[in-house]
Amino acid sequence: MRELLGPGLDALVAATGGSRKVLHEAEREWAAAVVTALGIQIIVDGLERIDPARSYLVAPLHEGFADVLAVVQLPLDLTWVVRDELLELPYFGAYLGNAGHVAITPEAPRAALRAMLRGAGAAFAAGESMVVFPQGSLLGVETAFQAGVFRLAERFGVPVLPVVLTGSHRVWDYPFTPNLRRGQSIRMTVLDPIEPSSAVAGMRDLERDMKRRALAATDAPARRYQPERDGIWEGYRFEIDPDFPDVAVRAGR
Repeated sequence: MRELLGPGLDALVAATGGSRKVLHEAEREWAAAVVTALGIQIIVDGLERIDPARSYLVAPLHEGFADVLAVVQLPLDLTWVVRDELLELPYFGAYLGNAGHVAITPEAPRAALRAMLRGAGAAFAAGESMVVFPQGSLLGVETAFQAGVFRLAERFGVPVLPVVLTGSHRVWDYPFTPNLRRGQSIRMTVLDPIEPSSAVAGMRDLERDMKRRALAATDAPARRYQPERDGIWEGYRFEIDPDFPDVAVRAGR
């Protein structure tokens, strides 16, 4: 963990005591230092679709902790929604607990929704965007989208910014392996924003499009969920995308 987070981590923790602008700049500097140290190539498309003056609900595909290294490159100040168990991580947990990001327990959906509502209101009032991983899981492409981020978009009148991410699991596939790999590629493609009025109704079509793009990536392959290899994660809230019925059967979902 320390090796992945290492370069710039102390400055990142120190920045939690300053202004939000200083904090977000420290986050970007930290991510750039880690990318350099690990020799990661981040291939980015679609940044021209972002208006830096707007707030978004950023909805990336999720593969692992290294997703953060790519998403933080977006020209936006970001508040993140994270699992509350991450607050227990050494080094990084202290940062998350003091940086104003939103910790939730997905297995307590009502409390999680209340926390996201509070966090989104504060983020948008400050001119920031909020990152919510719609799968709520890093298991792989086969895990289904949850509606929360799309409902938040309708509630606050903020567009959804879809982000297709692949390859990050090859950097660090925690918790499935402790191995940290150098010289990997992460592909990040920003799609056209989805206006809030059509966010919920268009969720399923968007999910299919994002996953189709992810599965087509060859330079930075998408993570695939294999229950026999990765486990069935009893007690954790996630669903299998109906487009992958065989995986649902194998996972007992």
